[in-house]
Amino acid sequence: MNEGAWSISHKFILLVSAAVAVFMVAAFILTRNVLEDYALETADGTAAIILDQTDKRLSSFFGEMEALARALGGTRVVKSANVDGMRDLFIASVLARSAYLRAIYLGTETGAMHEWGIGAEFVDHSPSFPPEYDPRVRPWYVDAVRNGDFTVSPPYRYASVDDIGITCALPVFDDEGSFVGVLGLDILLASLGAVLDGLDIPRQGRALILGSSDEIIASQFPGDKPEGMILKRFAIKTDAAAHTGADFGVFIGEIDGQETQFLRKRIEGLDWSIVVAMPLEPIRESVRALLDLIGLVELLLMVALVLALGGITGQLIVAPLGHMVSVINKVEGGQRGQRVNVRSTDEFGLLGGEFNRLLDTVEEYSASLEDKVRTRTDELLKLQRENTRLRVVEERRRIYRDMHDTIGAKLTNIFFCSNVAMDLAKDGPDRLREMLITIESNCTQAVSSLKGIILGMSEDDRRASSFSLVISTGIRNRLEARGIKFDCVIRNKRALEELPSKVREELEKVVDELVSNVLKHSAASTVRLRVFIGSAGLSLRFSDDGVGFNPDLRRPGTGVANVRFRVESLGGSVRLESGDGAGTSYRLLIPVALVAGERQELS
Repeated sequence: MNEGAWSISHKFILLVSAAVAVFMVAAFILTRNVLEDYALETADGTAAIILDQTDKRLSSFFGEMEALARALGGTRVVKSANVDGMRDLFIASVLARSAYLRAIYLGTETGAMHEWGIGAEFVDHSPSFPPEYDPRVRPWYVDAVRNGDFTVSPPYRYASVDDIGITCALPVFDDEGSFVGVLGLDILLASLGAVLDGLDIPRQGRALILGSSDEIIASQFPGDKPEGMILKRFAIKTDAAAHTGADFGVFIGEIDGQETQFLRKRIEGLDWSIVVAMPLEPIRESVRALLDLIGLVELLLMVALVLALGGITGQLIVAPLGHMVSVINKVEGGQRGQRVNVRSTDEFGLLGGEFNRLLDTVEEYSASLEDKVRTRTDELLKLQRENTRLRVVEERRRIYRDMHDTIGAKLTNIFFCSNVAMDLAKDGPDRLREMLITIESNCTQAVSSLKGIILGMSEDDRRASSFSLVISTGIRNRLEARGIKFDCVIRNKRALEELPSKVREELEKVVDELVSNVLKHSAASTVRLRVFIGSAGLSLRFSDDGVGFNPDLRRPGTGVANVRFRVESLGGSVRLESGDGAGTSYRLLIPVALVAGERQELS
């Protein structure tokens, strides 16, 4: 294992830890959402209970007011508008309910106003009214007459005192059913707020009582008290409709910069609503405290789980894998016979057994392969020895061909020159000297060729003159020594000079062999040589006007075979044309592609 690389145990623990962390974060978020929803639902339930309690309190309160009004309206003194009787009855009723009841009065059909109550504005429990005061135009009177039954008026400013309150009004009729007037019970708004005082709303919650136009009749918020005897309106920033037209509604708003959830319920029998405001931050704060505890517990559980997984994986996974890796490293180090200790029947035990069988198979194949390698090595040695032997034979053949085509040609020329010299000895010393000089030149050339063959030199290394000049001059000297005319035409000499050295060397040996055949066998008087390089390649034609021969009846000798071998080794072809008494002609063609390729390869 490379240094710095993570082991499988580290990767496994990391991945498991990441998975557990993701799971716990998801569970934490889900738990938080569930707890927040549960807290809000609990708060909503509490608020609903408070709404019911407040509704019941108000219903009970106004039910008591209605019962009192009906009881008073059913008495004889009220039906007969007996002032003395009403005075004592009304004062007693007000004193008995002084916590919220301000005054009781009767506005008659004739416009008379009979009122008694308690407060600074009353003198001997009797108020004072402006001279133009007429109860029949007051809102409480008009609403009661219009409804024809018990009515609770909206908040309004009293005529007898500079304060705001409501009036519970009931039409009064005598025993004959004639209308007498309207009985009124005045309740100050400040006193009505006592209905909310007993409400204990958790999480800093507050309650309000709203009128039909969302005016604040009573509120537990200190800032909602009437200022200058002017009722405030319930104006709140909401992200949902206030559901003012529904009997019950829930919406989110903001009070004093604090996000708040509101529950609103319409009071049965009244055109009023009860609103409970529950700030969300205290609710969420309680949830956060619980979430912090849950998060700490989850973190501790995650750490414990990771430690447990680390121990379990170390025992069940990492240890067996580490043992197998140790065996693999030893096998890679060249230690044979290493095997995995199989101690269980689980997957790792099965894997260890299969791994041991694999090692056995590998060692068997290794031993077999070593035997095969030794056998192949012996065979290769034999092949190398045979190849060496064949190369020696091939080299001997090459030396024979080179000696036959070069030295043999020179010696043949020497032989003929020697014969001519002996014939010319009779003619005089000058002609004899000329032949002896030719013999000396051929001997020198033969020795030079022999050195080239032995030392592996090419003709280009041994000659400074041009290729065309070497061919034409060498052939001319050899042929004219026998009295044979030589007709030579060489075209594109520059292209010939650019031929690869191997091609030029082989062509020179081919021409030497052809000249030797003419000297030995043709009895010719004229020899023609045409060499040029055209679009088809290098073309060479060598012909004589000698006796010729029939190729079908006469088997070509070694010289012709050497010519074919050399030309075909260059990728070319040889065409032989001859007949009895028709001379002999050789046509050699080496394709231009092969010549150019050879030239490119050697360059």
